Amino acid sequence: MQHTLSALTEDIVTYTKEIEENHRNDYSAVSDLSIHYISERLQWVKEKFEKDENISPQEEIFYFKSIKCHLLALMQYYLLVKNIENKKPPIKKKKIKKYYLKELYKIKKKLRKNSFYYNYYKTMATHLDHQFFRRMEHDIYIPVGSYILNIDCRYNTPAIHLFSRLEAYDRLRKYLKGKIKNFDKKRQKQQVTENPSTLKWTDSKTGLIEIVYAFHAAGVFNNGKAEIKEIAEFFQQNLNIDLGQYNRVFYDIRTRKKSKTKFIDNLKNALTKRIKETESELFI
Repeated sequence: MQHTLSALTEDIVTYTKEIEENHRNDYSAVSDLSIHYISERLQWVKEKFEKDENISPQEEIFYFKSIKCHLLALMQYYLLVKNIENKKPPIKKKKIKKYYLKELYKIKKKLRKNSFYYNYYKTMATHLDHQFFRRMEHDIYIPVGSYILNIDCRYNTPAIHLFSRLEAYDRLRKYLKGKIKNFDKKRQKQQVTENPSTLKWTDSKTGLIEIVYAFHAAGVFNNGKAEIKEIAEFFQQNLNIDLGQYNRVFYDIRTRKKSKTKFIDNLKNALTKRIKETESELFI
């Protein structure tokens, strides 16, 4: 099932990148086409798993938590981006920045209101997965404002819509922060020009993500107070690489059957080999 998730993610990333390149600044087209494609992929995966009566509890949790919830979040995210960009007034750059800051504040406020569930999602906790991501025996009917939300026990779990919405908000938060940072892009480019670097990460992104989490676990930055996000952004900016959803990649690392520190083990072996090869050399 993890292979299914990897294949779906790769397909969607490839498709959406192509759409964004072909329809630059046309947020409606990007959103509508992306949602349509993701909905088709979701339909395919639903037919594959939700009718399987022999699916194990672990597979059921993984499907609803990591696949269906993730795809629903992507669809919601593209719709949110479309709404924000279409409502953006044609005004000066400083005021546009304030507009994005205001929208970012709204998103952060929504995430704070659901801090318990948001922290559960961000920390990739698992202790309540059986309550959140297992199907129920009976349908649930939840009053939401002036209408009733039906949670169909055959195809949904109690928390899938909540967590998909939180993931969408989290993605939108990153999108808005990126937009805000773009206003300082010219100054950043000047700094890069003055201090050009020829270093480029050419190994796997998963390996670099191992390093990021290892540095965080060892507390090597800011006396152990640096957050994962800060460390990841440092490497992304200085090595000109996009690590994507590194928290989800770390989840895959955690579930490896063999070595969970494959890349770091290879680094250790390579260094040990180099030390042995140079033991007879003199360094003055």
